[in-house]
Amino acid sequence: MLETKVISLVFRSNWKLTLFYLLLLPILVGLGFWQLQRADFKQGLQDIYEQRSAAVPIELSELMVDQSVAYMQVKLQGQFDNDHHFLLDNRVLNGRTGYEVISAFKLIPSLTMANGQQVEMVWINRGWIPMLATRSELPAIASVEQRQIITGQLVVPSKAFVLADVPMADQWPEVIQSVELDVMSERLSPQLQLQSVRYLFRLATGEPGSFEVNWQPVNSAPQKSLGYAVQWFLMALVLSGLYFWTAIKQK
Repeated sequence: MLETKVISLVFRSNWKLTLFYLLLLPILVGLGFWQLQRADFKQGLQDIYEQRSAAVPIELSELMVDQSVAYMQVKLQGQFDNDHHFLLDNRVLNGRTGYEVISAFKLIPSLTMANGQQVEMVWINRGWIPMLATRSELPAIASVEQRQIITGQLVVPSKAFVLADVPMADQWPEVIQSVELDVMSERLSPQLQLQSVRYLFRLATGEPGSFEVNWQPVNSAPQKSLGYAVQWFLMALVLSGLYFWTAIKQK
């Protein structure tokens, strides 16, 4: 006669292990969904960037009130201020450390915006230049003479930025750690007394006065965030597998 052996599984878990599992699992899952949201947000910016980059540049005065200006293609006419430049610190391009050069650009003639604001100056990000051998030695900024017509795209700082903790007063170019357009305009006010807009103009490749330009809508591609989301979800799955494997005993 054949003898039948019955095997049953019993769930027995240590309360400390269960508590650890219940605390960690929601964190891993939440991080996964957060990365999915970041991927959607980055993809939206990428779509807007590509759509507006292909558009015909417009005059700055054609912008409507409360219009979203991110990555709008705009053309300006005027002259660079060759005496006042800001160097945005800690900018890396192709593994090299340097600065992004931000210069004042005087509009000729001045413009009247749709909201009635009179604009005489725009801040121009001219691109990347390498750092010299020592930080105490600042690179010279090549002058751009005569009146120019330039094209590029507008960006708006997404949050409040601050200048360097110890700005080099009365010394140009001035190194800054981040961009705050209002403070930068006030820094120039004793010399120029010009009204500026709250946008930063990023100069296009090959335009007069441009340096090395490699503008991107986001620092990392949406696919990178998707990859991170997959990793978080896999960690949650592995955690659940290990928990149930240790908790279920064969009887």
